[in-house]
Amino acid sequence: HVTQPPGDILVFLTGQEEIEACVELLQERCRRLGSRLPELLVLPIYANLPSELQARIFQPTPPGARKVRWPFKRGAGLREGACPGCVPGVSQVCPRCVPGVPQVSQVSPWCPQASANQRAGRAGRVAPGKCFRLYTAWAFQHELEETAVPEIQRADLGALVLLLKSLGRD
Repeated sequence: HVTQPPGDILVFLTGQEEIEACVELLQERCRRLGSRLPELLVLPIYANLPSELQARIFQPTPPGARKVRWPFKRGAGLREGACPGCVPGVSQVCPRCVPGVPQVSQVSPWCPQASANQRAGRAGRVAPGKCFRLYTAWAFQHELEETAVPEIQRADLGALVLLLKSLGRD
């Protein structure tokens, strides 16, 4: 944050709990550093967040400050039909992809290479930007899938099958 040129930061995480934990940690670190650090506006975004708090990511960043945006599930619940990565001013992106973790739920802690590349493309849409990947190049090439597995293959259909059975459907 201190050594990078102006522009907001977009951090992709896997869910609301992880976003809230990271936001809290970052806010605490910013409080400890106080005035030694340029202003950093930490703005989480997820569907359960009230719309007035979601709207903050669309407001212009004050001069001398930087925003950190934390979208979840491609901007689920965002007002104005916009994706957080499409909001002007993003110059740095941190996609979180955890290689080698099996697909066990709809909100998986990894992403395929295609998604990682798409997220990296959000850096610098209107000006030069950077993507800080939180994994190695080897892990990207050898552990991440090339494309996403369809949700129907990732979802646990057990509850749906039990519901249909309870309704007398085979």
